[in-house]
Amino acid sequence: MKFRYYLPTEILFGAGVLSTLHEKTLPGTHALVVTTSGKSVRRLGYLDRLLEQLAAAGAKATLYDKVSPNPTRDNVMEGAAMAREAGCDFLVALGGGSAIDAAKGMAVMAVNDGDCWDYVRDGSGKGLPLQARPLPIVAIPTTAGTGSEADAGCVISYPERKEKVSFGTPWSFPALSVVDPELMTSVPPMLTAYQGFDVLFHAVECYLSKAANPPSDLYGLDAIKRVMRSLPAAVRDGADMDARTDMAWASTEAGFCLTLSGLTAQHSLEHAMSGCYPELPHGAGLILISRAYLTRCAKQPEYRQRMLDLSRAMGAESAAGPEALLERLEWLMEECGVANLKMSQFGISRDALPGIARMSIDRRFTNERVPLSQEEALEILEQSYS
Repeated sequence: MKFRYYLPTEILFGAGVLSTLHEKTLPGTHALVVTTSGKSVRRLGYLDRLLEQLAAAGAKATLYDKVSPNPTRDNVMEGAAMAREAGCDFLVALGGGSAIDAAKGMAVMAVNDGDCWDYVRDGSGKGLPLQARPLPIVAIPTTAGTGSEADAGCVISYPERKEKVSFGTPWSFPALSVVDPELMTSVPPMLTAYQGFDVLFHAVECYLSKAANPPSDLYGLDAIKRVMRSLPAAVRDGADMDARTDMAWASTEAGFCLTLSGLTAQHSLEHAMSGCYPELPHGAGLILISRAYLTRCAKQPEYRQRMLDLSRAMGAESAAGPEALLERLEWLMEECGVANLKMSQFGISRDALPGIARMSIDRRFTNERVPLSQEEALEILEQSYS
């Protein structure tokens, strides 16, 4: 057994902890505050609260509020240029995974020359080494989904090339993450469901991955138990603080899993889908292909014991076979109102599936316990299509 355990982020967790940010020693004196182009962080007062905390800590702030729901190369380059021009020495990301991911890319490009795609290893990226260490980041998630507050990776899209790739460096871990479930109570029910399934599949994939190890297993199984007991409640009542707190911690735990283990081809397939169809929410895409992907795993002896473990974590204590995982997954989908999603309702064309399968092949495929070919990837997409 060999693995590396490296989780350098300080995490403040709990309802109301945003109000304590001013008590921390921040990693700089002038922040680029990164948020999305939506209005919720302003309308709900979260942005004002953050700016008050930064001021109380003696830090200046410059605002970049143009991040797309799927953060793009242009977002990264524009924000990085703003950070350079303003003389920012750290970044604060306020929002969902899109804001945090964009901030990680900006932190890299604020101190490195060229284009961010010069440093991307997948797709058409050049995979060049960084010239300088990225600026430090403070991450403040307002959703329970990506776990980006607890890992070094980020996902950036290049719409002109229909690419959506992972990008990052061990230096991209947030220096500090403030995980405050109070900031998550306003997320609408359907988005809560999509984000919660992203948490679930982070943990499931990392447990099935051949890169799994004892620490990632511990975090993953606990995250799954929390999702199963609390996601339906959070979807039904967004103000349920017990459910929101459970989901916030599950998301962060699943972020630990991403760092300690690694995702599988299910995420690669979804990134290719939403790279071609940017309006597809990431969690919805994962839901769409999950049945076919996990059915494929259930047929392979190499996955049997781990699927049994997952089935039991999902509530099937007396599970006798891996099929129990699929039954529990179906239950959760029904409880959260996402059992009947169709690719066609997101504008996905059946004719696009071969291209999506080709574009999906990346490093995550190497984490499969049984190699998954491009042809099998296309089969998963076709079985999922409706």
